[in-house]
Amino acid sequence: MRAIIIGATSGIGEGLAKKMLAEGWQVGVTGRRIELLEAMAATAPDRVFAERMDVTDPVAAEAGLAALIERMGGADMIVVSSGIGRLNKALETGPELETIDVNVVGFTHMALAAIRHFEGAGAGHLVIISSIASRRGDGAAPAYNASKAYQASYAQGLRKRVARKGLPITVTDVQPGFVDTAIVQGKVFWLQPVEKAVDQIWAGMQARRSRVTVTKRWRFVAWAMQRAPERLWHKV
Repeated sequence: MRAIIIGATSGIGEGLAKKMLAEGWQVGVTGRRIELLEAMAATAPDRVFAERMDVTDPVAAEAGLAALIERMGGADMIVVSSGIGRLNKALETGPELETIDVNVVGFTHMALAAIRHFEGAGAGHLVIISSIASRRGDGAAPAYNASKAYQASYAQGLRKRVARKGLPITVTDVQPGFVDTAIVQGKVFWLQPVEKAVDQIWAGMQARRSRVTVTKRWRFVAWAMQRAPERLWHKV
């Protein structure tokens, strides 16, 4: 089986790449830091395919993805894990627009390229790493939560599209809580190790679930986020 992970130089993307290698998959890995990708490729040169990619250059990124698919002889699964997030309590314009550039514009190009490939191949599995932040807006980084809501809704739209076409294509939306990665800033609660989150994500991917919330305790948080009255949410 062949998978491509867009954004595999750190965090959940890197963890999934290592997990899938351990499970015997061929894995294409992409990201901006080619030295990290090449280091991963050196661990299994016959099964790891590295491709430098920056999703903020969408034309080049789409070309790179197409080239990687060709090098691997196809792709059964594509994981879109690239993303950024930062606190922006001062509401500076730059960080908000940068978040949109990566998490909305770059994401859209990659998701579209992936689903077009699968429709052409007649089958496949698209995995989107969004966040439980998609469930509610937040004042500390409005663009981040909004961008994750966009990703989650986009996954729903693609899922409906392939269902109406009757195609055996799965679209999985992964919504992690706080995982111990560079994207988490400051002191947070229920911070989970990457390995634990990856194990649960992998189980959900194998089950071809539409939505995977990790870790399990975060399912309650996600439920509460959506249902909390507005006045209560403002105090959190």
